[in-house]
Amino acid sequence: MESKSTKKPHPRAAARAHASDETTTPVYAEDAARRINDVEYVSSNEALRMLSIKRASLYTYVSRGMIRTTAHDDGRRRLYLKSDIEKLRPRSNGASERPHVSHTLRYGEPVVQTWISEITDEGPRYRGHLATKLAAAQRSFEAVAELLWTGVLNSRDAVWPQQTLPAHLGRMIGTYQAEVPGTSPLSRLTLLVQLLATPAAPEAPTHTQDPVNTGIRIIQAFSGAAGLIGSSSTYTPPREGEAIAACIARGLGQEDNADVIRIIDAALVLSAENELSPPAFAARICASTGADLYACISSALQVQSGPMQVGGTADVEIMLAALTTANAGLATRPAGYARTGLPCFNHPLYARDPRAVALLELVAGLDQPRAGTSEILDFIERTDRESGQYPNIFAALVVIACAIGLPPGTAALIHTIGRTSGWLAHVVEQRLTGAMLRPRAKYVGSRGDQGTNGL
Repeated sequence: MESKSTKKPHPRAAARAHASDETTTPVYAEDAARRINDVEYVSSNEALRMLSIKRASLYTYVSRGMIRTTAHDDGRRRLYLKSDIEKLRPRSNGASERPHVSHTLRYGEPVVQTWISEITDEGPRYRGHLATKLAAAQRSFEAVAELLWTGVLNSRDAVWPQQTLPAHLGRMIGTYQAEVPGTSPLSRLTLLVQLLATPAAPEAPTHTQDPVNTGIRIIQAFSGAAGLIGSSSTYTPPREGEAIAACIARGLGQEDNADVIRIIDAALVLSAENELSPPAFAARICASTGADLYACISSALQVQSGPMQVGGTADVEIMLAALTTANAGLATRPAGYARTGLPCFNHPLYARDPRAVALLELVAGLDQPRAGTSEILDFIERTDRESGQYPNIFAALVVIACAIGLPPGTAALIHTIGRTSGWLAHVVEQRLTGAMLRPRAKYVGSRGDQGTNGL
């Protein structure tokens, strides 16, 4: 056992100990714990402190549905959703002990006007059309993407015409795949965007001015990346007359499997848009500077890769794999995760993510799901019953992939291909405003020149 004199302090504690002014100059260690969810809970005492109210008032907020709660790990106490508290928290001009984000920029009041989508208790509406109803009606991803881009929902589903992709695209992405086989799906999509944006010859036109055709071109190029995580490890772009969902299924080794194609299509539709998510906001910021469509999509991809976005599906894949191993059924939850810290469970903007509900209903309706699916569904039901934790769309997409036998990385790929349609809609809308997005920051640090007569 280490003595008090030899025991090393926690990295974050050590960083704070060396800060010159802890209250105004926060210092954080680079090896801080990996954040997966942007869903945080606080104790009742912390909630009372944040709101400066009495306990009876806290219970009133809870009873009226203004603050959501979940069970503490000990099963006896309750924890309170921090984002709900922040919406009710009185604004203060005082400096805090760590940087904080304006309530307006953290699930708060709207900061831009949009005609693209609206978040409701029933899930997102795409230009007035409820996403879950579009998926239930088996509308194609192509029709939904065009709805987001043009505002028109065509009465018939049609396959997109095949766009011309660079001849060297498959060869270069294949070479990269061979050289760096462990690359994440999103990194491959980022490379594809760069290859699309860079002409093969100096005199070739770099960018088209038509956002619809450019959007189709990007999404078709992205769908070919499914083959890179499939068993063939080969880039498989769409064939003439092939839908995006069918191309993805073929790349994943499920060619002509009607059930798999139908489920992938529904997953793409439900993933297409969700208002001003961080990647969409990044795409709008990029667009507001006058950058081209490829640069805007590349910006969104970088934000999308974070663990609090679709990058968190890697943690869900590990967690669900552990659930289906020997004796996993004896555990109440996967080892290493707190009751309120399951990766990609719950969503700050939904009491229960309706998109996840729709996806899990598809899983429950499968005639012959893959082995381990029943254990996963039992775990979800038990966790929901015991602590109020329910998968959001990221986790539900991983469940879908497990249930129909798709490889790791599929959830991130499908969500990103679907969401690309929403990003493009935001880019076009932002361009129409003609304004650059440039929020201001409130400086709360020290002013070294004060008290020195300006010297």
